[in-house]
Amino acid sequence: MEARAVEKYVEDTIAGGVWIFLGSVVVSASGFMFWLIATLLVGVENVGIASAAVSSSVIASTMASAGLNIAVVREVAAKGTRAFIASAVLASVLSIVAFALSAILAFSIGSSELSFPASMLALITVLSVPMISSLIGFGMFKEYFKAVLAGSIAKLCIGAILAITGFKAQAIVYGYIAYPLLASITAFLSIYRSIATGGLHVTTDDVRSVASLSLSNYPFVFSAQLLTMLSVYIFAYFVGEAVLTGTLYISMMITIAISTVSGSLLSAALSIGTRRGVEPFAESLRIGLALATPLIALVLAAPRIVLLAINTELAEGADALRILILSLTALAAVSAAIMKLNREKSIGSIAVIGLARLTVLVSLTPMLAKLYGIEGVSIAFLLANLIAFPIAVKHLPGSLSMLVKLWLLHLAIALVSYTIHANELLVAALAIPASFIIVCTQIASLSELKQVLKIAISTLTHGSSSSQ
Repeated sequence: MEARAVEKYVEDTIAGGVWIFLGSVVVSASGFMFWLIATLLVGVENVGIASAAVSSSVIASTMASAGLNIAVVREVAAKGTRAFIASAVLASVLSIVAFALSAILAFSIGSSELSFPASMLALITVLSVPMISSLIGFGMFKEYFKAVLAGSIAKLCIGAILAITGFKAQAIVYGYIAYPLLASITAFLSIYRSIATGGLHVTTDDVRSVASLSLSNYPFVFSAQLLTMLSVYIFAYFVGEAVLTGTLYISMMITIAISTVSGSLLSAALSIGTRRGVEPFAESLRIGLALATPLIALVLAAPRIVLLAINTELAEGADALRILILSLTALAAVSAAIMKLNREKSIGSIAVIGLARLTVLVSLTPMLAKLYGIEGVSIAFLLANLIAFPIAVKHLPGSLSMLVKLWLLHLAIALVSYTIHANELLVAALAIPASFIIVCTQIASLSELKQVLKIAISTLTHGSSSSQ
């Protein structure tokens, strides 16, 4: 493939995406360590009690504020301090809703003793959204990583200290509270100077602008949660098999982890695209998928080995994982379109894409879960993104050919792995280099990928903190 020069704004998007991606890695790694340490210190029973309370908080905060994070990034990038203050005002109202919802949910599942800390977790989580997301909006990507890192360390330390001192299930919930609290404090210290110089003036129009954009993003963000957390709950409700429910959850987490490669670039693209009036979305999508494809090829070729490496009981989820991974190209395209439409503030188009995906999930997940188990939920995931794909790709001119080529490559690897029943290591050994060659000849040149690597290394070694 002919080499392309990487534009300056694309370089800055890649640099910002590196910090956002590292933040995602920190959150995932610290989350795994947190639950592992909690299990060792307070036991499985207390983990079960606490996880129910935490789940009620997560559901409540999502129901109250889904869509706010994207709206904050866009509005702060466009308007600066005014939008930050407006989003903080809106979050204050939504946090009260989250507090009440969490209390109701906690009581409904019998976690009355933890209802107050669970409600506080929901409240603080919603209040933290303007603080943390504003860092991306201001282009302060390294500061975003620092805030996430500070929150993650606080979560681990406070959870462990309280568990050792005998707080049991409460230790887990208070550890969770420490994350948004410390991340918010760190974020505020980073943006304080920008806020102080920008003034505290805000109008009802500013609040209304954040609210309308947040509402338009609500179906998209809520459906993303439905694809992960709530799909697992729906499956557990209709099927009720603990091992299969856990297998579905782990498969979802693997899928989400790979999706953050392109997702991190697209989040940075929204900030930079809005601040500078440029269009980095198609390039971010292309580069993100090019970087993710070798990982996608590995999981598609050897899903059973990937799951066995985590736990031997997960092996029967290989087909479900394969189906989930096949949705990643469409998912990335939908995400790119949503970010581009947010930059343009096309409220109606954002809502249409989100509603299309949400409608398919709500209508198909219960039925397919009953019929086909975890494979059924995975099929609902795939169909939801495929149905939203044609709507999304209309807003990404020039990307259709690239997306089709990549998806056909992914599909071919999945079909070969599924049909020939060969040794998965052998299939992976062939699929990974083959996918890399196709990416370098059809999607992104080798020199481009080398340049991306140089940008990433330079970002980390020189510590670039922001992109104005």
